[in-house]
Amino acid sequence: MSTIHNSMEYYQSNQGLLSMLNSKKSGNALIDQIISNNDLKFQRKMESMGLSADGSNSKYKNVDKAANNLLDALEKLDDKSLYEAEAGKEYDNAGLLKGVSNFVTAYNSAITNLTKCGGALNNSFKTEFEEAFKAKKDEFENIGISLGSDNKLVVDQEKLAAAKPEDVKALLGSTSSYYKNIASAVDSIDTIINKALAMGSGNYNAKGVML
Repeated sequence: MSTIHNSMEYYQSNQGLLSMLNSKKSGNALIDQIISNNDLKFQRKMESMGLSADGSNSKYKNVDKAANNLLDALEKLDDKSLYEAEAGKEYDNAGLLKGVSNFVTAYNSAITNLTKCGGALNNSFKTEFEEAFKAKKDEFENIGISLGSDNKLVVDQEKLAAAKPEDVKALLGSTSSYYKNIASAVDSIDTIINKALAMGSGNYNAKGVML
């Protein structure tokens, strides 16, 4: 799990506990100061990610949307009909090729949006995506997909068209380690961005629970 994700969880639980303690103590100047200091540290953490409390965070929402589109594209590649011939017909890989193309487009869009947002969010998750690819580099290259110098996927259409459907499914299907790594990263991105934006807008109650 991302270290950014962990720091968000720590902030939320810590502030929630302090607020609960302070309410039971009918207000305590020292606890108030600790809460204030924590808020300042969190604000700086958000700024290191590029997130601000002024509401102008559309590029981070775009990252979240792009990441979820990536996961959606992978989920669609789990459709059995992409790997099997229709009854009484020869197998046609057109649907599978389109699905893989959609995955590559979604992946590259996620990288583009991460680059635009910059900061720790970009560095952390671009690295996670890259490491997930490198762990299966040979399998990707076997079906005609490589990683470019800009961290975007590049497709050899001829090699992809000749790839065995079972190899594509083994690499990109929902039971694969690659799928699970990407799903985990997308879940972290979704959680981090939504919690950070909610905290920045004050949409948390005194117990640290999102409203």
